[in-house]
Amino acid sequence: MGSVRRSNWKRFIPYIILNIIVSVGAVLLVLFFWSRRPTPPKLTPTATMDIAEEIDSMRPTATATLPPSPTPNVYIIKPGDTLFAIAIEYEIPVDVLMAANGLSNADELSIEQVLIIPSDEWVAAYREKRVGARSDGTATPTVIVDPPEVRIIGVEGAGTLEEEAIRILNSGGVAYMSGWRLDDGDGHIYIFPTFTLHSGAFNLNIGPGNDSPIDLYWGLEEPILSPGKILKLLDTSGEVQSTFEIPET
Repeated sequence: MGSVRRSNWKRFIPYIILNIIVSVGAVLLVLFFWSRRPTPPKLTPTATMDIAEEIDSMRPTATATLPPSPTPNVYIIKPGDTLFAIAIEYEIPVDVLMAANGLSNADELSIEQVLIIPSDEWVAAYREKRVGARSDGTATPTVIVDPPEVRIIGVEGAGTLEEEAIRILNSGGVAYMSGWRLDDGDGHIYIFPTFTLHSGAFNLNIGPGNDSPIDLYWGLEEPILSPGKILKLLDTSGEVQSTFEIPET
């Protein structure tokens, strides 16, 4: 009967150790190459666009509509106009009208000059401001404008064309006489040209001639100043400013 042969396990030890060394070496080699691989770039998160918000931002923003500024009421100076007459027409004090237009002299007007006619609100605000200034003890200058007082004061050289003249005097404020008329009652009417009469007198000569600041010429070819005739001086509105009856010589 044969004998059973015992296995000698010790002879496998070198193989086991070699297997361990190979396994460890393989692991170390893998780890070595893994550590040398390039690091992948970090991805930055992309901002997410809110489509609804973007559409809302593209919508036009509603803006408040401003009411149109009121067009100021203006007046254009015509021949014969005075600041005093304009103030009466619009029922505005002369000093208020001057303040609204920055005027310091009521006599300094020119043809086609544009005047601003202040509104009732502006007038009320101006008066309130003046009252406040007076209550504070601040002196407010008062502008006094005298109306013109133009009248016929006599005639000269009646009956002689070269000498006939009508004497006219202004004893009041400045008179802008452009467009005024002188009527002799017999169909002869003289219409004044652009003419400003300050305080003082001038002659309206009946015959022909060249106008000057103190002499105007009617340009008639025959004398018209006869005793008893009544002369009338009318302003641009047709209102009689003066009458004069030529006396007997």
